[in-house]
Amino acid sequence: MPDFVQITAQITAVRFRPTDASIDVTGIAYDSRQVRTGDVFVAYRGFHTDGHAHIGDALQRGAVAVIYEDPAFDTTLTVPAVRVDNARPALGFVAAALAGYPARSLRVVGITGTDGKTTTTYLTALALDVAGRRSGLVGTADFKVGPRIWANSTRQSTPEAPEIQQIVRDMVQAGCTHAVLESTSHALSKRWQRLAECAFDTAVLTNVTSEHLDFHGDVAQYRRDKMELFAMLGESQTAPHKQRKVAIVNSDDPHHREFLAAAPLRAERLTYGVINPADVRASDIRSSAAGLSFVLSSHWGHRQVHLKLTGDFNVWNTLAAVTVACSEGIPLDDALAVLCQVDGVRGRMQRVDVGQPFTVLVDYAHTPAAFEKVMGLVRPITAGKLIVVFGSAGERDREKRPAQGAIAAQYCDTLYVTDEDPRGEDRDAIIEEIAAGARQYGKRDGVDLFCIPDRAMAIAAALHAAEPTDMVLLLGKGHEGSIIQAHGSIAWDEAATARAVLAQLGYAS
Repeated sequence: MPDFVQITAQITAVRFRPTDASIDVTGIAYDSRQVRTGDVFVAYRGFHTDGHAHIGDALQRGAVAVIYEDPAFDTTLTVPAVRVDNARPALGFVAAALAGYPARSLRVVGITGTDGKTTTTYLTALALDVAGRRSGLVGTADFKVGPRIWANSTRQSTPEAPEIQQIVRDMVQAGCTHAVLESTSHALSKRWQRLAECAFDTAVLTNVTSEHLDFHGDVAQYRRDKMELFAMLGESQTAPHKQRKVAIVNSDDPHHREFLAAAPLRAERLTYGVINPADVRASDIRSSAAGLSFVLSSHWGHRQVHLKLTGDFNVWNTLAAVTVACSEGIPLDDALAVLCQVDGVRGRMQRVDVGQPFTVLVDYAHTPAAFEKVMGLVRPITAGKLIVVFGSAGERDREKRPAQGAIAAQYCDTLYVTDEDPRGEDRDAIIEEIAAGARQYGKRDGVDLFCIPDRAMAIAAALHAAEPTDMVLLLGKGHEGSIIQAHGSIAWDEAATARAVLAQLGYAS
């Protein structure tokens, strides 16, 4: 194993304390409760707690070295230690060193953007999993290492650096040729750098609007933080398979040229889009409850495409995945053969179909803007009633609750308002705030507005009420594996719950 001097060489120029810092480390931890003997403990000031308060606990649990920020610890630590201005980026560099820099051993694709990251990451990984390649992915909904896929239970789209480096190392050990990493603005920010030493070869932009301004400060900084992914293509790599760099952007996004400009001059530049000219373009788009169809035009070929995916935005997501796959040498027909069989990404406009005569979709939409987008897309393709089940998170933005109710009332025929993650709030009070917005647009309790706190019961009521040609939207939970209540969490699987109810109704795959 590397010693403490070796693994911290990239992050500091200050003197080690004590001066004899050559001690072997076997792991890294930023949560003192997870420390094991031989770990280096990284202490930083978080949003809810200060890691420096847990240095003593980390040492008792076997930490052999410390990276920290607070100068008050300069003279108190007796183990090898080093102070840095910001320990979060240090966490990333050290984690990569301890893992043996696994990202240098395979091609790495980073995907960033405000919307579509999760779906595009998933589709891209599948499209790369053909023609002798093997992919892994890190995404909001799932992790994947070769053929093994499991749920991301961290509630972080991009986990902390040690988790990322461990998963990428697992990919290398499993023989993966490509890693696809959903890359959030938080993770890319120089303040955090969770994706340090991920050795990106391809950077993809889905789109960029406005989000997370509480963290980034303003829209311009939000864009700059996302552009870091493209700038990281310029990091030097010596391995032959790491020499080719590719920058891929959505030509329909008004800021796409700024992202291309952030990439190094030697990087290849490719575009995809629907409205504006692009290297990979879709035209003649047709949407229905059964899926999407369009004509794909590219210098790799022209094809008529039929997708099982619902929602026009999945045209852009599919184009991005095709562009990555083809740029990596996957034949166009091979990539499309896989993508045209996908019936949904878990929790993202995911179709639940066990033979029932109506459509059931599970989606993560939980904001007024997301409601407008999803409902606006499915309303025109719904022949019967549009039925929706949703709630709103407790201890979060209260102002959005009546807005959610109002938007749902305008688009949907019947509303079932229920739990999402009530946390410590009164769930009945949350539901009433949502219902108040729906009543303003004419919804009537017991007629087309039903308040059912138990989410499983609300889903059952909605599916029992559905008739042929109806559309049932289950919104807010998406891929999440739990419902957070006042005294802890309960396990949850939205799609599985829907399937169980449909089975009770007599439908089977």
